[in-house]
Amino acid sequence: MELLIPRSEYIKYKVNRGGMSKNKKLERFISWKTPAGRNMFSIHKIDERIRIAVRFLLDKNFLITGTELDEEYCEKFGKFTGAKVISNYTSSIISNPHNKEYFEPEVLFVTNVDENRNAIQEANINRIPVLAFCNTNSDVSGVDLIIPLNTSNKYAIGLSLWLILNEMRKLKKEKKIPLEEFMRKE
Repeated sequence: MELLIPRSEYIKYKVNRGGMSKNKKLERFISWKTPAGRNMFSIHKIDERIRIAVRFLLDKNFLITGTELDEEYCEKFGKFTGAKVISNYTSSIISNPHNKEYFEPEVLFVTNVDENRNAIQEANINRIPVLAFCNTNSDVSGVDLIIPLNTSNKYAIGLSLWLILNEMRKLKKEKKIPLEEFMRKE
């Protein structure tokens, strides 16, 4: 199957660049190791998981929670998809109806599994499926759908969100959002 974007674009945005250590549960997504010891994700596996994520999220009421690193891209993603966005998740947003920010999503989407552990735990308690971006060394417990990618690079996260967004728009027969409009120029 043809990739969503050229292989060189995945490499340019460092989407497949993992960490020096790895979680055994993520080995199936790692295709090689650099001479310096850095684990590298399979670009084909990333692409495949992005396609699965699109079907997982399509026509669902979902919450995306990110970090300070990717806040800008989460906001843009939320604007175009209609998803609720929370940059710094605080406890009880999806579990306490008395919380003023309470939201009951069908899916929780986190951009960094390690920094959003409390959101994942609450989603698990409330039986809300969890889709998460995970690096080579991430703790994937409680995650229903893993998308392997470099979670320490905001451009890798931004490009991945843009890919998910445009695949969702394609399935809905909506106009594609240009990368230049979604990604900040620096």
